[in-house]
Amino acid sequence: MLESIRKHSKLMQIVLFVLIFPSFVLFGIQGYSSFEGNSDVAAKVGGQTITMQQLDAANRDEIARLQSMLGSAVDIKQLDTPEQKMRTLNGLIRQTLLQLEARHEHLAVTDAQVQQAILQIPQIAALRKPDGSFDVQAYRSLIAAQGMNTAQFEAQVREQLILQQVLGGLTGSVIDSQALATAAAKAAAQQREVRLALFKPADYAAQVQVTQQQVEGFYKDNTARFQKPAQVDIQYVVLSADALAGQAHVTPEQIKAYYDANPNKFSTPAERRASHILITVPSDATPAQQDAAKAKAEAIAKQVKANPSEFAALARKDSQDPGSAEKGGDLGYFTADAMVKPFADAVFGMQKAGDIVGPIKTQFGYHIIELTGIKPGSQQSLEAAKPGIEKQLQQEAAQKQLSADVETFTNAVYEHPDSYKTVEDKLKLKLQTANNVARTPLAEAPGSSDPLSSKAFLDALFAENSLRNKHNLQAVQIAPNVWASGRVLSYSPAQTLAFAQVQNQAKQMLVEQRAAELARSAGEQALKSPATLKFGAPITLSQAQPSPDAPAAVVAKAFSLSAATLPTLAGVDLGANGYAVLQLDKVTEGQAPPELVSAAAGAEQQLLTQGIMNAYIEALKKRFGVEILYKPKADATAAG
Repeated sequence: MLESIRKHSKLMQIVLFVLIFPSFVLFGIQGYSSFEGNSDVAAKVGGQTITMQQLDAANRDEIARLQSMLGSAVDIKQLDTPEQKMRTLNGLIRQTLLQLEARHEHLAVTDAQVQQAILQIPQIAALRKPDGSFDVQAYRSLIAAQGMNTAQFEAQVREQLILQQVLGGLTGSVIDSQALATAAAKAAAQQREVRLALFKPADYAAQVQVTQQQVEGFYKDNTARFQKPAQVDIQYVVLSADALAGQAHVTPEQIKAYYDANPNKFSTPAERRASHILITVPSDATPAQQDAAKAKAEAIAKQVKANPSEFAALARKDSQDPGSAEKGGDLGYFTADAMVKPFADAVFGMQKAGDIVGPIKTQFGYHIIELTGIKPGSQQSLEAAKPGIEKQLQQEAAQKQLSADVETFTNAVYEHPDSYKTVEDKLKLKLQTANNVARTPLAEAPGSSDPLSSKAFLDALFAENSLRNKHNLQAVQIAPNVWASGRVLSYSPAQTLAFAQVQNQAKQMLVEQRAAELARSAGEQALKSPATLKFGAPITLSQAQPSPDAPAAVVAKAFSLSAATLPTLAGVDLGANGYAVLQLDKVTEGQAPPELVSAAAGAEQQLLTQGIMNAYIEALKKRFGVEILYKPKADATAAG
């Protein structure tokens, strides 16, 4: 959220936000201060409480941030764990401790500083009307879509700026070691050449024979792998600009008025192609220099008018425009407003291709110009433009209406947590239902307006407080100009499928496991008899750039081996993918480019800063007191 605010701040401040406030982003933020009521308490910090609702909201944001960083290949189940929630809680505790310290030190920022910080946030800086003024209503709607009002949002920004002041005194504690950074960069740039002998499970699968009893035993030992995912039955409502646009009525008079007021939008300007020969005149030229340049230009103009076929050759020889001289003076096609006025007037004043004028004086010097092409402009008729104008006006009307409706929508679903009747009545939204909804989105559809395709929406539905309380979700933005809220009606926890339903799957999994064990055993035996190994082609590995030909475990092993005696052998257990024997043949020391040294120095400084930060937080814990009530094991049991 505050990337634009702090991108030029000191490293200490940058690390602070990386370590402590990763979930404080504009899209997806839940207003921590907006949670009220008798929610379960996750932690107490210096007399203040962090509720389970606050923890759930912050954890959803953090998981979304992590998945965005790691990519769609990462299963949400790998991230949404009690351990991850505990890490999020520790971040909230750190934030609260720093807030308490700020108040203890009586730190403050001015309203002007808060305003400046907010206007540097890209999403907010872009909220400008056509006349350049700030769109206050759009700003309010944007903030309302995050479940806050502007006062809450501005208070949070103020809090972040104050926390920067808290940490200002720690910045000087970090010492930069250029020598260490250079050594680390050289190590990262080092390359190692290896050859691999791979033992793949697929090559041993035919040797595996399993009994029905063994398959049943595998099933009983791995019931977690044969579960039907948790599901919910839900109600939900969607507020979108597209739906509002479909309801907007546009009259013929409005269409005509828009057409008349925006002629440039419905016309294609004329274009001309020209070549020129430029004799430059410096801005500080003396009268004698100006006369000399003019005389030279007049001589060239006389020559090309007498023999136009020589224009390109003379441009290459005499033109002082480096961009066009080598192309025979060709400037390509351009509109009148693309050139300085004297030049454009001359070009667009010529009648036909082949005409030559000049010298023409501009601030650049004297131009001899040849017209080489004409593309006339065109005007779209009102009838042809009508569908596009109607759609444009509908979208504008919808956007204006949406700005007002988002706040109504956000407030109504929060203030009436057990029903959607208010938004149905006020906003004419359709109440929809869906059964057997799992946590996995229906499809990878970026920008989809279907809540069941939205990871953020489903994460919110399956959050602990949503399943427990069955209250309306706070408004979730699932796509640009699309908001949704849902409410769990019933919840079916994950269930272990009966053996009869999955016995074929269990058998295949057991065969694959046994095949991987055979592959590993064969690889270990081969390592003891190197003469039997059959290696593939050489592969060059680097720690700085992943190799498509070598798993990460192979790269890690290759760079852990001593290069004192080459070649050297090592085995690598690839788990379900079998086993590899690698032979390290060659080590090439890398050169550390400045950007790599800089990156290493930054990483080193961040680690040092993190250590100082951790020590500082521990001191604050002792001063203010921290009691953690959230129990990850209990959470895991409830979720199951």
